Amino acid sequence: MDAPPRGWYFSTMRASLRPGRFAPHVVEFHRTKYGRELLLDAAFVHAMPSFLRVPNPHVLRFHDILLVTRGRGRFRLDAEDCRVAPGTLLFTRPGELRSWDVSGLDGACLFFAEEFVAEAFADVRFLERLAFFREGRPSAALVLAPDERRAFLTRFRAMQREIRALRDDASHALRAVLYDLLVLINRWYAARHGGACALAANRVVERFQELLERDHARRHRVADYAAELGVSPGHLNALCQASLRRSAGSLVRHRLTLEAGRLLAHSDLTAAQVGFRLGFEDPAYFARFFRREAGEPPTAFRARALASA
Repeated sequence: MDAPPRGWYFSTMRASLRPGRFAPHVVEFHRTKYGRELLLDAAFVHAMPSFLRVPNPHVLRFHDILLVTRGRGRFRLDAEDCRVAPGTLLFTRPGELRSWDVSGLDGACLFFAEEFVAEAFADVRFLERLAFFREGRPSAALVLAPDERRAFLTRFRAMQREIRALRDDASHALRAVLYDLLVLINRWYAARHGGACALAANRVVERFQELLERDHARRHRVADYAAELGVSPGHLNALCQASLRRSAGSLVRHRLTLEAGRLLAHSDLTAAQVGFRLGFEDPAYFARFFRREAGEPPTAFRARALASA
């Protein structure tokens, strides 16, 4: 599967091997499906031979939005059972367990890695603030009116044209259309669900995220944040897992890795200088940290970012 054909949805499918526990398929995003790295894709289900349309439960590592154009049945997402019919828009977040029971499914599928948005937007919590991707949302489904379907498909097809042409600035054009579409969907969703969308997430978690955004370069320990919030590190981890499906420690590491990637890709700072700016006094330790979290050394990350710019 080193060079999968265009139209493949998933790059890798593997079973999580946990003795004595149910192990769903874990689906990764295919970053180089089109030759060079592209962290967004837009394709119809019928054009993706590997799209999982069977009842087998699976988990995505990316965000997924699907407008159903054909087929009827049920879509199971964690504890929610959604009716599926043409015109239904379905939202899947990373880590949610999902399965299909739909006859003749087809639809416009838009999916993207979180960093496609987070690396470029000043608000790193933009996706979390969208009502349809928020923890505790009223529903993972939204039935679109005919004019809303047309608006969605117009933008979807614009993304498909960009992907087919794949110019050097395609990521910027795709990000602009995606941003416009996500805001539009959020308005549709809020109009349907009203006050239910205003439910606040756990206040301790919200405050932790605010502190992390402000202090990530000088505070790397969960215990330091927990002390300021007046809770134990274990309790803060439990709250984050319940609200965000991630531990507090993983959120700290993710925020540091995101900022390091931004600086490596968009500044002239050396890797050691990037590490120092983010509170790593030992350049070797920063390099090991970044490689562990990003999957490649800082120098390789910078070279790849510059090549795809």
